Amino acid sequence: MPETEPPAPARGSPPDPAAASGSSPAARLTGAHRLVSAETTGFFDALPHGTLLMRLWARFGLLMGQQLARVVQDDHVFLLVMAAVVGTTSGVAAGALLAWIEYAFRLFPRPEESSALVRWAAVIGVPVLGGLAAGGLQFVLRRLLRQAPVLGIPGVIEAIARKQGTIHGRQAVVVGVGTGITIGSGGSCGHEGPSVAIGAAVGSSLARFFGLRMRWHLAMVGAGCAGGLAAAFNAPLAGVVFTVEIVFGGAIGGNIGTMSVFVPLIVAAVAGTFTSHVIRGEHLTFATVEHGDAGLAEMGLFIALAALAGVIGTLMGRAVLGTTRWFQRLKAPELLKPALGALGVGLLAAIVSNDILGAGHATVSEALQGSLGWQMALALLGLKLVATAMTVGSGGFGGVFMPSLYIGACLGTVVGALAQFALGPAAESTGSYALVGMGAIFAATMHAPLTPIVMIFELTQDYEIILPLMLGCILAVFVARRMTPRSLFQEALHQQGVVLGHEAEVEVMKRGHVADLMRPPPRALSEGTAAAEVRRVALDEGRSPFVIDDTGAVVGWIDADLLAKRVLHGDVAPEAAARDLMSDVQLALLYPTDTLAGAMLASARCSAEVLPVVDPERRLVGVLRRGDLMAHYSDKVLGQQEEAVHMHTTGGGAHGHEVGLGKGMILDHIIVGRRWAGRTLADLALRSHTGATVVELLRGEAPLPLDPNAPLQQGDVLAVVGTREQILAARRMSPTRPGAPVG
Repeated sequence: MPETEPPAPARGSPPDPAAASGSSPAARLTGAHRLVSAETTGFFDALPHGTLLMRLWARFGLLMGQQLARVVQDDHVFLLVMAAVVGTTSGVAAGALLAWIEYAFRLFPRPEESSALVRWAAVIGVPVLGGLAAGGLQFVLRRLLRQAPVLGIPGVIEAIARKQGTIHGRQAVVVGVGTGITIGSGGSCGHEGPSVAIGAAVGSSLARFFGLRMRWHLAMVGAGCAGGLAAAFNAPLAGVVFTVEIVFGGAIGGNIGTMSVFVPLIVAAVAGTFTSHVIRGEHLTFATVEHGDAGLAEMGLFIALAALAGVIGTLMGRAVLGTTRWFQRLKAPELLKPALGALGVGLLAAIVSNDILGAGHATVSEALQGSLGWQMALALLGLKLVATAMTVGSGGFGGVFMPSLYIGACLGTVVGALAQFALGPAAESTGSYALVGMGAIFAATMHAPLTPIVMIFELTQDYEIILPLMLGCILAVFVARRMTPRSLFQEALHQQGVVLGHEAEVEVMKRGHVADLMRPPPRALSEGTAAAEVRRVALDEGRSPFVIDDTGAVVGWIDADLLAKRVLHGDVAPEAAARDLMSDVQLALLYPTDTLAGAMLASARCSAEVLPVVDPERRLVGVLRRGDLMAHYSDKVLGQQEEAVHMHTTGGGAHGHEVGLGKGMILDHIIVGRRWAGRTLADLALRSHTGATVVELLRGEAPLPLDPNAPLQQGDVLAVVGTREQILAARRMSPTRPGAPVG
């Protein structure tokens, strides 16, 4: 039997010491004890760094991953081990971020007991100093490091959807430092969003360091998100649900594939929470709420709270996005914009209350304990919304998680006070209303009902109010989606021109206009055109002409197919005119400014193959052919999808990708090594020995014909389709005996 071998490491990968010596561990082991090839875990190219030191570091990481794979022996178990590593590291990063925020808080002066003048100077000046520092960090990241900052969850979603999950460690470091400065100086934002972004960067960096393939790379980014949020909130279930519902849901429409992606999220969340317990000890983020005796009569008030939360959550998102647009258009140095936003926050705090500064955990705790007055809660609700919009919109580092909980707690306190006034002692406590308000505002802002339900329960360990909480979150999302189709994160990406993969079909057709595809108009017929001329145009020329009146306005059209049937049946009188032969089907008129999405809808409702494009006076200025419309759809939508699949299967440097084809089938790659060089596909007989089928052969960047008798060369890439087990069996084929595993 001809010799075969498992794929050799790709360019940049370290050689296998066992292979280099001419012997392998498999040669000394038998049966179930044989070790599989390291390539079964998906190791390919090392990280592409330029300096010798970084190349050595990259090869070191690849070698570590290969050795760990040989110990684990199973790629599924290996993925879970990687998830645990990512979760633990994300937990450490979240703990370090919290420690840095506490230290940064002590760095800035807090002269609350000083004179009014000194207090004003500190309350206004400290946030401005933090804003200046945040602007400087953004300058360093953009101009010196030439990388865009990953400012919270939208940046992570964009990285997953458009950048294959690549987030650099330097981005995470700058975001972490900036978050501590922004919150420590009094910026109205939270650390939870940056914790997720930092966790995602940890997952991305470790995946690239260990050389994982793209599908596993995305799984590690998700694991970092879950581990980072779980550690930040001490909420493992919320970390998993948040990653699935908001991060993956925003990036790829919630399609996370199989349990091979979902299970690592759970492992990472558990590891992150355990790490948080080790660093900070077991604790509740918020104290337990004191409950009253809630009755059915109060469900109406909880419904009203949910409706208000849907409206206010939407307004909060619009305020953040509107402020962001305003600062982007502001003609001021980028360095100063965060300081200008901080100046506004400082002025509000100096005039009204310091309680709007920082994340606001103390205020939320007061609301949950029922010690926050409704008048103050009402004032803080509006002020916190404005302060958060100025902090985040101006470019400060931080997220909107905690501010949304803060605003929800204030809203719940106000509604709870109303319940106390209306129902007296029989009413539920104001703390319970604050708890439901927290979840409802979060759900409305993110358009995500499941995450706050789980998160609020884990934050308080309080199950007594779960039914009003579930009702409030679901109804708040219902109201918010009636006001705006996108969540805050999705709208932020849309505002930046980012079209996510699952939205591409709709967005491409919405952004195109009829003027882009319309053709010059053919000759139209007047209403008085004789039947003979109508027959000549419609039947001899084979087109359905439009009919216009004396002013040139389009009044109808003549269906050539229908006219031909009427002529055959003798239903056309010789004295008939064009106005008598027009189709009864109402004609859809298009304008040059109409979107292609609207044109597709009009074309679907009308039987005409050609639609008229008219001006405001209904005069014919062009036509839009249905074929052109469908060709544009095919090129822009289906073509992009085909290109994406082609990139994942044959593109340069994409040999680490694994593409799911459905029903358990995947497409993967095998790189030809030196001992397979010179063999042919007929010699290897992969299909007969393993069931896997070779569907493409690449040499360099060029695909070659699949000639079973053509010799292979070292470095050739075989695109192989089969089940996971079949492809792993192909990778384990022995150089001397097909099907035998090797080390």
